[in-house]
Order: sequence, then structure tokens, then C-alpha cells
Amino acid sequence: MPEIVCFGEALIDLLAEPPAHADEPWRFRQHAGGAPANTAVAIARLGGSVSFIGMLGHDPFGDFLWAELTAAGVGTEGIRRSARGQTALAFVFLDPSGERSFRFYGDRAAHLLFRPEDFPDNVFESLKLFHLGSNTLTRPASVGSTRYGLGMAQAARAWISMDLNLRPLLWDDARTIRTTVESMLPEIQILKMSRSELVFMAEPMESPEHWIDHCLEGSTRLVLVTDGSQPIAYFTRVRRGTVPAWSVVARDTTAAGDAFSGGFLYRFVDALRQGVDIERWIEAPDALEPALRFAAACGALAVTRVGSFGAMPGLLEVETFLDNQT
Repeated sequence: MPEIVCFGEALIDLLAEPPAHADEPWRFRQHAGGAPANTAVAIARLGGSVSFIGMLGHDPFGDFLWAELTAAGVGTEGIRRSARGQTALAFVFLDPSGERSFRFYGDRAAHLLFRPEDFPDNVFESLKLFHLGSNTLTRPASVGSTRYGLGMAQAARAWISMDLNLRPLLWDDARTIRTTVESMLPEIQILKMSRSELVFMAEPMESPEHWIDHCLEGSTRLVLVTDGSQPIAYFTRVRRGTVPAWSVVARDTTAAGDAFSGGFLYRFVDALRQGVDIERWIEAPDALEPALRFAAACGALAVTRVGSFGAMPGLLEVETFLDNQT
């Protein structure tokens, strides 16, 4: 049974390929994607023990995602299929620097149909960490399913990790984003977000730092903030600091955050497996910062390639990259 479970959406990224001439049609290339699924693949590529839990449509896109997850070494025992919904699509457009923008098509998205009874009990037997995003919080019914999964993970005494990965266009009412996410924070111990997501969540407060302090007053032990090519900031209950984001030429930034998350969670669970005092590990820069540099290397390598699943680096590649930076 897996040590890590990633719960949420797996979807199809349709990557836009602009025409060479104005009178030619746009082309879109199919890639497997979805933030929790991407993170699961990132962990598997590094050699981690991980399964994905979620709902796929009974359609060719769902077949494709199942095959891609299996090929990447991700456990699929928690995947369910439904004919009542369709595998969601995300059209991805890249600017000249590799930065992406999205257009989503998922009003009847299969991943939102996952219900509490769909969780397999045996997947939680050896669980050390449960990871999720925010896209299963966009509908009330899937919020309930998410909470149920969190409860199962807590019963297994697993750590809970969340990547905000906010996509306001997916919400029925974007005004509920803050309150819904805030309602989940008492369950979250590791919280990762981008700088722009931090600014959004902190808008009602005096400053982003005040919002982070608010998070750390509860169950959260570690907050990670990524900012593209800028340093990664980390915040714990007693310390804060930064590690550099490695300089590379980006082709496609779609998988950057998920590669980073996967790299960090791989190292975090490795520390748990070794039986270290994980609370001390989080607060010790000589333990935490190398894990963050490793995660940053995963993100850096991912952006040098196109797509998500296929962009995730292997362990030897990451270690070689880091060796070459010193």
C-alpha cells in the first residue's frame, strides 16, 4: 500500500500550438495533467510510493489518463470511473517566456463526482501523507468528499499537505473561495501556494505575512510560497527563510509547481520513513533547506520540457542537476 496519496483531479491539458501562418488553424496536443495527478507522477518518478485517488470519466480521455498514471508508476487502486461525468479539459496557452494561461471545460467534470463511499479503505493502511489541492472544493458535494478523505487520513495518523492551486474560473461563486479554503486550514499541516495566491488569500488582512501567521497559529506547521524564478520562501512557527529558485530557460511552466510539490513531499516522507523527529526536521534549516533546494531542482527541470507528466524528472537527473550547481 502507498505511503503517499494524492487526491483530486486528473484531466487533459490541451497544449496550444500556434500556427506558423495566420491562415492556418491552431493545433492542440493532448497531455495528461491535473495538479494532484501531476504531483503523484512527480513523486513516482523519483521512486516514491504513491497512489492517486479520484474519478475519471468513462471516455477515451479517462482511458488515456489511467494508462499514463499506470505507466508512470502511480498506484491506481483508488481511481473510480463514472459515465455521469466527463474527464475535464484544460486548454493551455503559452506566452514566449513559457508562462501559461488556462481555459477550462469541465461543467460535468468527473472528478467532482467522487463521493465518500468511493474511497478504498486499504489505500490508507500504510499512509504517511495525504496531499490535495483546492479544485475539489469548488462544489459543495465534493467538499464533503474531500473532508471525508481528510478524516480517513487523520485516522491513519498521516500528515496532510495542500497546494492551493486556485483556479477562480472553476468556482460557481468566486466570492466563496477564501471562506472555503479557510475552513480547511485547521486540517492542513503543510501548505504550499504561489505568491499571487498568497496575496489573494491575504487581501482582507493587513499583509500577507499576517495571513501566514494566522495559518501557523492553527494546525499548519509549514507554509511554502513559490514565486516563479524568485526565491522560494518558507515559514514555520519559529523561523522563516528563503532558498533560491534555480536559473533555467523555461519552455513550459505548467508543471513547475507540481514538480516542486512532488519533490518536497518525496523528501519529507523519506524523512518520516527514517524515523526522524519531523517537527524538529521542519524547524532545522540544515534539514529543511536541502529538501527545498531538491524540490526547486525538480521544478527547474520540469519547466525545460513541454507538458506535465512527461516533464517530471527522475531521481538521478535531479541529483546530477544539483551536483552541477555547486
